[in-house]
Amino acid sequence: MLVLLGATTVAFAVTEGLKLQPSPILSVSVDKVFSPTCDCATDQAWVRFRIRKADTLTLAVVDAHGTVVRTLLGPERAKMGLVVATWDGRDEGAQVVPDGRYRPRVHLKREHRTIVLPNPIEVDTKPPVVKIARVRPHVLKLGRRLAVRYRVSEPAHVSIYVGGTRVVRGRTSHTSATLDWYGTSTRAPNGFRPRTYNLTLVARDIAGNISSRSHAVRIRIPIIVLPLHVHPKTGTRFAVQLETDGRAYHWRLGGRRGISRARRLILRAPKSPGRHAFVVRQHGDRASVAGRGRAG
Repeated sequence: MLVLLGATTVAFAVTEGLKLQPSPILSVSVDKVFSPTCDCATDQAWVRFRIRKADTLTLAVVDAHGTVVRTLLGPERAKMGLVVATWDGRDEGAQVVPDGRYRPRVHLKREHRTIVLPNPIEVDTKPPVVKIARVRPHVLKLGRRLAVRYRVSEPAHVSIYVGGTRVVRGRTSHTSATLDWYGTSTRAPNGFRPRTYNLTLVARDIAGNISSRSHAVRIRIPIIVLPLHVHPKTGTRFAVQLETDGRAYHWRLGGRRGISRARRLILRAPKSPGRHAFVVRQHGDRASVAGRGRAG
């Protein structure tokens, strides 16, 4: 009995001593999630930590059962300080591991310690799914807001594409959100020409996986009459600039009417001075601008 008590006391003392010793590993930084198949900046995970003393080190990745799936470093002599390694999400046979959570495991030969870092690495190769829930309005007038309500299967950056051009990139959002577009983009700072476009969404999740394009919703940018900067004399000619897709449109100014396809229309100011509206109609769309004629 005395021998048993003595052994227990020694074991307890050793355990307490280990608890009081500082960890041989500190300043741990591990990427939380990545996709080894995304062909992007997040197609590998970084593992960084510091060791307090020089040692013979082995760094491996283990699965949820503690089985080693890949040895990243060692065994090799490591100096005191920073240790850096990357994992491409593949096993020893260069095959992509199944989706799931893995952990870095460090063995220090001199310390006689094997430490599984508490920082999980999630391998995610499944792309998100994004769907358009609602688009309002379907006709986007100059300076107005078009709101796209969507649903996404996981946290992701969702982008709006109009006619194949990305016009909006949203922040990471969960399940559903709304993105707004005002008719411009960095590739078309002055706006899109009037015509019908396909609007689609694409999502990129945190791991870097990119979704397929959502179903397309057709939107239309109607004919635009640019503001008049002239005040013609009554009965004189002046020009009106329009943004149009080249299709025929109907115009009206005072008592005059006509049909044209031109983007620059030459008109004659009404004979009576005052404000007159120039009105254009095209396939159900209407645009107008007011000008002031002055006496000759």
